[in-house]
Amino acid sequence: MKDDLPSDPRYRNTMNRLEAAKRTAENGADYWFAREIQGILGYVEFRNFEGVMERARTSMSSNGIEPSHHLVETTRMMKIGKGAKRKDRDFFLSRAACYLIAMNGEPSKPEIAAAQAYFAIQTRAREIEQAQSEDEKRLEERDKVTESFKAVSSAAKEAGVTGAKQRLFHNARYEGLYRLTSRQYRNEKGFGADENAFDRMGVLELSANDFQMNLAAETIQKEIIEGEVTAIRKNKEIAMRVRRTMINSGSVPPEQLPLAEPIKEVRKRIKASKKANPRLPNAS
Repeated sequence: MKDDLPSDPRYRNTMNRLEAAKRTAENGADYWFAREIQGILGYVEFRNFEGVMERARTSMSSNGIEPSHHLVETTRMMKIGKGAKRKDRDFFLSRAACYLIAMNGEPSKPEIAAAQAYFAIQTRAREIEQAQSEDEKRLEERDKVTESFKAVSSAAKEAGVTGAKQRLFHNARYEGLYRLTSRQYRNEKGFGADENAFDRMGVLELSANDFQMNLAAETIQKEIIEGEVTAIRKNKEIAMRVRRTMINSGSVPPEQLPLAEPIKEVRKRIKASKKANPRLPNAS
């Protein structure tokens, strides 16, 4: 988009000024002050700019978005010339608010056209960043589950759960967490014969299994549990405890959590992203 901008220098100048005016809150969210971007967008009078903000509010309300979360009134000391200052009304504007202000501004103004391009680029950049972050979080949880599965399997083996009994031990986790056998769980979810159930779990479900397995491994070792029957029973008890915690915290029962896309697709996407190292164009 950088190279597609019109030759009018006001386009690039506007985008650079919007970038310079951007502030970042402690929570990482970007915001702008209304009186600072008023002039950048070509509005001399603030009362005229307030009309554009009002149209942005209406647009938010029409789409089920609470405007007060994105346009927040405040009072600031403003320069009025010759070094003098006075208190005046201003507004904190979120990225979404600024985008809608640009979309509701006067289309004949080159500054408005540049702002529309700027906030479209910024919005898309944030979407990509969030998607990549979610992918990385899920992949991290999936890798943690691999390690916790090894840890609890080892703890069970030390307690006397060996050979085919290991399958019964892990099945107890399903019975306690999902109230289903592992086979019933796979049938309910529609897994293929060669699919690993963990590969189709989302972040919350992976976290629940990771926590259960780590807690079971620690409990078996700390309580010096011996014998396959005792170890299997303890594994199920811990899984039932995790299930109750999830439900009491407001989550749906674990068996009702939706399937996620195959983890191999997430790995491919992350690998491709790192290889390509995409960079969205800026206004410089």
